[in-house]
Order: sequence, then C-alpha cells, then structure tokens
Amino acid sequence: MTKEQYFEMCSSLGTTPNDEEIPIEYEDLNILVQVCFNIYETLRDEWEYMGGNYIGKNLQNLFPVLDLYEIDRNERLTVYKILCIIDTERRAILREKNKDK
Repeated sequence: MTKEQYFEMCSSLGTTPNDEEIPIEYEDLNILVQVCFNIYETLRDEWEYMGGNYIGKNLQNLFPVLDLYEIDRNERLTVYKILCIIDTERRAILREKNKDK
C-alpha cells in the first residue's frame, strides 16, 4: 500500500491517519540509505547452488563501488552496516519463502 492509498483509505473511512501506520516510500528515506540500496543492487548475489539457498551479497567489489559513488571515508562504516542490515533482512525473507515450498 502506498502513502496515497493509505490516505485515501483513511479519508473514505473517516479516520485520522496514524503516523506509525503511514507506509514509508523510497523517497522518504535518508539520501545515504537510498544510496545504500543502489549500491546493494550493484553487488553480486552468492547462492548455494546445490540447495538453492541465498548466502548473501559478495562484498569483494565493495570498495571500488564505494569509490564510484564517492562515499566519504567517514561514512563507509555506516554504509557497510546499512548494507549488512539490508542483506540480513533479504536472507530472512528468502529463507521464509523457501520454507513454504
């Protein structure tokens, strides 16, 4: 559900939007977090081919990508931590999907 759909729903139900329930959209994220998602998409996936399990992103080329995006040296640890959070969540989602199969 998008923000717009949420506000339309609240309007038609005659309820007041709750800040905690308003969906977050990409544009609402901090610029650094948006850049992290872009960087995450450029990194190669690693899969366990026999079991079909997602292992995580291959971080071997992370430093050249950080250079390409001109990430300041002081922000690199923060970017790395955000990338790890994103990847941890993705692994959990994919693991859950594999359980259902």
